Amino acid sequence: MKLRFLGLFLFLAGSFSMAQSNYPGDAVRINGETVSNQRFHGFYLEYRNSKGVAVGARGDQLELLKRLRREAMAQVIEQVLVGQAAEQAGLKPDPDEVDKSIADLQSIFDSESAFQMKLDGEGFTQESFRAHIGRMMVAKQYLDEIRMAAADVTDADLERYYEENKRRLTLPEQIRVRHILITWKPMGQPDDRAYIREQMTPILERARAGEDFAALAREFSDDFATKQVGGDTGMFHRGQMAPAFEAVAFALEPGEISEPVETAFGVHIIKLEERRKEELLAFDDIRDQLREHVQNEQVEQAVREEVERLTAAADIQVLIPLGPDSDN
Repeated sequence: MKLRFLGLFLFLAGSFSMAQSNYPGDAVRINGETVSNQRFHGFYLEYRNSKGVAVGARGDQLELLKRLRREAMAQVIEQVLVGQAAEQAGLKPDPDEVDKSIADLQSIFDSESAFQMKLDGEGFTQESFRAHIGRMMVAKQYLDEIRMAAADVTDADLERYYEENKRRLTLPEQIRVRHILITWKPMGQPDDRAYIREQMTPILERARAGEDFAALAREFSDDFATKQVGGDTGMFHRGQMAPAFEAVAFALEPGEISEPVETAFGVHIIKLEERRKEELLAFDDIRDQLREHVQNEQVEQAVREEVERLTAAADIQVLIPLGPDSDN
């Protein structure tokens, strides 16, 4: 699960969306603290934009918009909860860092009056905006401390993870083949497909007679992705190719050339060049990658559990409908 706390600057970007002061009232109350509908709407627009969803959504996107509004609300709630927890823990923002963040944001605007207009439009005073910036900073610090506490990974942790996840750490059987493809296409014949099948027959005979398969692929194959490399597909495992192609390819012995194989693309002949058996990655070879992976899992789990704890203990009242009625 990805950490749902978006981070300081995405939250602030949401506060600077293009929403105007036309969303009165409050959107949510969290432990007695309210977030205005105006501020929530601005955050939602930024969140929606980050997902690449256009403003003028089609009717078939209404469920998507509803889901995005619910997700945006969940993130706003989490951010407020973490900010409250940070303040209760006695964390204080660095005034100089707050000044720098505000200055960086203000630099986006053409003038101080334009910046102030945006604050007004989002329901902030200079004082409340400064407090908002400070809270986001200590919220990040609060989560960073949880991450640091969860980041220690012992050798025993690594060995246990390795033993429990051997299936996931096993490379599947892979093969490398060369193939020649004649695509299905109009040939001006009574039966175009039969005619195409006939075109493959002399190519197959020449390949089985010992002619260089790569040279034949460069001459005859219609697969432009591989013909210049002699039909070489590179290594692949099951599930990556067309089922009929794959079934024949994995059944071949090294050096063996198949009968013609038909897929949605056309007619193929296949030569198996290389096979690599299923292989469990050696523990010592992936120790560093495992440590990073397990550390990330532990950190995400610790943050997720803390957010779940704060949410379970909180008094949360969502005060607006979360349908897509006012998305634009």
